[in-house]
Amino acid sequence: MESSSSRASSSHSSNDSEFYAAEIAAQAAAAAAQIQSMAFASTDNISLMRPVSLRSTKTARTNASKRSIVPAVPAIPAAFKSNAKLPETSVAIDSAPKEEVDEDLADRDDENINTEKSALSQMTLQRQVLTLSAMAMSVFIGSLDQTIVASSMPAIADQFNAQTSVSWIATGFLLASTAMQPLYGRLSDIFGRIETLMVGLVIFLVGSAVAGAATSIGMLIGGRVVQGLGASALVSLVMVIISDITIERERGKITSIFSAIWAASSVLGPVLGGLFTESRGGWPWVFYFSLPVGAVAGVFIAVFLRLPRPRGSFREKLRRVDFIGMFVLVSGIVMALLALSFGGADYAWSSPTVVCLLVFGIALVGVFVVIEWKIPAEPIMPLRLFRSRNVGLMLVMQLFVGAVIFGPTFYIPFYFSIVHNRSAIAAGLHLLPYILPISIFSTISGFVVAKTGRYRELLWLGGCITTAGAGLLALLNESTSTGKSIGLILVGGAGMGLILQPMLLALQTAIQPRDMATGTTLFVAIRTLGGSIGLAVFQTVQQNKLATLVAELTRQYPQYEKLIARAVDNQATIRASDVPPELTQALIGAYVVALRSVFYASIPFAAMIIVLGLCTRYIPLRTRMAKIVED
Repeated sequence: MESSSSRASSSHSSNDSEFYAAEIAAQAAAAAAQIQSMAFASTDNISLMRPVSLRSTKTARTNASKRSIVPAVPAIPAAFKSNAKLPETSVAIDSAPKEEVDEDLADRDDENINTEKSALSQMTLQRQVLTLSAMAMSVFIGSLDQTIVASSMPAIADQFNAQTSVSWIATGFLLASTAMQPLYGRLSDIFGRIETLMVGLVIFLVGSAVAGAATSIGMLIGGRVVQGLGASALVSLVMVIISDITIERERGKITSIFSAIWAASSVLGPVLGGLFTESRGGWPWVFYFSLPVGAVAGVFIAVFLRLPRPRGSFREKLRRVDFIGMFVLVSGIVMALLALSFGGADYAWSSPTVVCLLVFGIALVGVFVVIEWKIPAEPIMPLRLFRSRNVGLMLVMQLFVGAVIFGPTFYIPFYFSIVHNRSAIAAGLHLLPYILPISIFSTISGFVVAKTGRYRELLWLGGCITTAGAGLLALLNESTSTGKSIGLILVGGAGMGLILQPMLLALQTAIQPRDMATGTTLFVAIRTLGGSIGLAVFQTVQQNKLATLVAELTRQYPQYEKLIARAVDNQATIRASDVPPELTQALIGAYVVALRSVFYASIPFAAMIIVLGLCTRYIPLRTRMAKIVED
């Protein structure tokens, strides 16, 4: 907006002066009206109030001058109060009217707006380090426990004689964490970010203690379910808090580091689990390990992190919770995930158990949508989120990303274990060429976005590289050398690393500030859901192809029919002493072909990332923070 203060030329006429004075007065009146409407806005936003910036007005002046913005400094809504004496906090400006978020944000140009300090930058360096370290530890233990039990489950199954139910150690955690993850954003709007994060951390640590002290398989599974209920808050709410205290343009540098921690902890999980299981303390330390780390994180968060909190008593906040919507959504997600877990493993996909779970799960999600549309005054998941094109595109893209990232994470160790006869720990280490590029290129993409302000191009580039990487995995076979396998694997990891941060930023730029927490936690949850769907598809593809190949082997070696059936049920017996060498090679070849079908099946999932990225609208990243004064 050109202001009269920037026009110092004495040649301006009195009519010009009157025009600019009227222009500023009209815009000031508009700002005052918007501030007044903000005072009556919903109280569901904690630290991200809807701030104001004045739209620049283009005039046909020939003497160009520097544009200036008349900043509006709104008062903090009465619904909030600080839980401690806070410095001025800052949130990113949203210059779009409520009903025209996408269109106006897409046309917004804030390149020349001076950058205000974010809440994070106003902290001392020591406080920044301790705060970010605490949140990093929360993300680390929350994501670590998704995979740390993989290499300890055989020892647990032997101790409790529970070979048939040991898989529920992982499944129970996955069900609980995925079902609760979309809810924590809205709960943090009602009860406060720090309070909700601390409750989630305490639940997680209680679950860790119960699992470590388990004296039966049932107690252990129960502890893992409690762990999952808390773990879902650790990862998602940290991302929400980062969005509260950083500017969009600079946010990628911070979130990329946390994404790298998430990726690294996922591959470190099986390695640490194996080390703890083989140590003197045994498998209980797989769960006890999180207790001291989580305790330190909790102390640091309580002492050093300060955010505004909602006003009102606990009873008043409880009345705002959409319990009906929460129950229906959690029930629907659990049923759908159970169907995906049972299908092709414990039951056939056409079995009544799987079909009923899938049908009722999807039906309950549909009921949830109707409930959120019609019933609660403050829905747990506002449907207005899905009016934005970019929000819908990024949530759908996250489904495909979850499938593409979970597929190699599961099948690369499987390939090295079956084809190259690696131990569980060694097979897990072969994930490093996939995970490390994700961490490295995720960090690089964050700094590139901070420098250039562009993110769509990274989505396109990352999607192309990820698709190529999915195809290259199909080249793995029984004669592939270690060096060649590393080269084939790292391509997909590099592409995935370029995608993760731009996706989150594309989502957050299109979300109204009051919906930031709900949108971010939903985004994180959908990745796990997409991974579950992808693994179900890949498992079906593998089993169908393997069944065809095994039938051919049975016809070729009818005298070894029982050995072949045993090897399919337990892959560890493929190299048993009573299995002839030629049959061993034939079985390994069958698994290579079946795995190749899985990697081919992942290519369409990766290609959809490119398609959705091309449809994404560019919305400039905000480079200015609006001040929020203390109440």
